[in-house]
Amino acid sequence: MLRSRPIVVGSAVVAALLANYWVLEGALADRTNFDASWISDLSTRSESSGGTFVALGILAALALVIYGVELVAIFWERGGLLRRGALAFLFAALATLVAASSPLSCAEGLEAACSLKEDTLDVVHSFATAGEIGGTILAFGLLGLGFLRGGRRRYGIATFAFGAVWLALTIVTGVSYLSDGVDEIKGAFQRVDQILFGVWLVVLAVAAGVRSDAEE
Repeated sequence: MLRSRPIVVGSAVVAALLANYWVLEGALADRTNFDASWISDLSTRSESSGGTFVALGILAALALVIYGVELVAIFWERGGLLRRGALAFLFAALATLVAASSPLSCAEGLEAACSLKEDTLDVVHSFATAGEIGGTILAFGLLGLGFLRGGRRRYGIATFAFGAVWLALTIVTGVSYLSDGVDEIKGAFQRVDQILFGVWLVVLAVAAGVRSDAEE
């Protein structure tokens, strides 16, 4: 017998949509460059529309935190890898909130003359982004293993598949500074990465909100 939790799926859908707030850049941002700019460039302090995207980023991060708390509550009773995976997800969400609350000083992908001030907000943003990536990688790995070991093979394989593609795109965008060709399309890669992440959030909610007889 299967038991679903619609509230969790609803939270996942909201978080997935808000995580892709960049789709509003054409309507709200003063300057955009879909191919070459980071999503974080939209919320930099040098952009007059930056405050709007800071607010959207914080709202998106709060949705992720709420969803992460729900995942921890669900997986806590199951213990082991799933519990640790949910905690890693929550850590990544909190790191995302810190990064969103610490906008960079200028937009490297929107202005060639940009030179980061390396002030407190720039440094905090960089460290928080690293924590977000690290926590997300851990969440993919631990949750994927947890599903596999718990006899939920299709969810484990799906989580690993999403994680592998997400990580590959993250690496490509991360090393963009080493290649002019990649640097010119890093923004597109990152945006596709966010869409993929949003889809995984919903898949994860289905996996978390449906329990089999073996788990009753």
